[in-house]
Amino acid sequence: MALTQSSWRGVPAWTLESDRLRVVTTPDPGAKITSILDKKTGHEWLVAPADRPFQPVAYGAEFIVQDMSGWDEMLPTIKPCRYPAPGPYLGAPLPDHGEVWALAWDVEAAADGALTLAVEGRALPYRFTRSLSLADPATLRLGYTLTNTGDGPITALWAAHPQFTATPHTRIRLPEHVTELVNVRLTHDFGAIGLRYRWPQATTQHGAPFALDRVAPPGARNCRKLYTPPEIPVGWAALVEEPGDHWLCMAWSPDEVPYLGIWVDEGAVNSVATAALEITTGFHDSLETAWGKGRSPLLAPGAIQAWTVTVRVGSGPLAAPAQPSI
Repeated sequence: MALTQSSWRGVPAWTLESDRLRVVTTPDPGAKITSILDKKTGHEWLVAPADRPFQPVAYGAEFIVQDMSGWDEMLPTIKPCRYPAPGPYLGAPLPDHGEVWALAWDVEAAADGALTLAVEGRALPYRFTRSLSLADPATLRLGYTLTNTGDGPITALWAAHPQFTATPHTRIRLPEHVTELVNVRLTHDFGAIGLRYRWPQATTQHGAPFALDRVAPPGARNCRKLYTPPEIPVGWAALVEEPGDHWLCMAWSPDEVPYLGIWVDEGAVNSVATAALEITTGFHDSLETAWGKGRSPLLAPGAIQAWTVTVRVGSGPLAAPAQPSI
């Protein structure tokens, strides 16, 4: 397994590679992971820039003005909002999809097959790091730390935003104990925020059957965002390509990362169909809403919040990771 300097569309990058996986990330912009390639199957799991060529974006830009590819990190919010917690930052504007996806990250360490990138917050006082390494030839390990560098407590939510490729053959897999999802985006099919729908076979607010675990082609011009119920611990989610049954499985500790959002874009925003498994430390896309529901973490001055995510690829039947008892 090797770590080498490389480039991606003219931008300096780093590549992690084994016999099974090739992973590419760019420190600038945003520590974006631009490729997760399963070399055995030839399947690229992350969306590449399609009709939007890669170009740098300004701080505070709308997320959709960028190239809409790869895996971005969301911090300290997803939806733009005002900082909600008491203290000197109350009411401060937080940009769309957070701020770190549009910032240049520093290379903190690159040795022994591991790459650590770091960035300092602008809207709030924090230092955020992410390390990448290959735990084994088929498993990418991501280690995160968030440090409060200010003099008072702060709240912030992190979310992964991997725009995975999806086709009509893609099936979204969740643990068997997940039987419903919570709608967090007002749409024609699923109506008001907060409504709950059966998983995976739902009925829309208009009474039509709807397979939530499937992704329609981009001509559908549709989208949806739902979360697993916040009271239900979930520790893995996967995408399976059928037939052939090659898959990608994300796993984490729900004690460290309590929530999971599922964003499906069927040509409504991106020009290609995507499915994003958005594991997150806050429940709801807006930090303001999450804080109001008591579902965003509070970090004391100097405190460090740490969590780990693994991304595993494979072929054949998916052996789901063990789940916590509920």
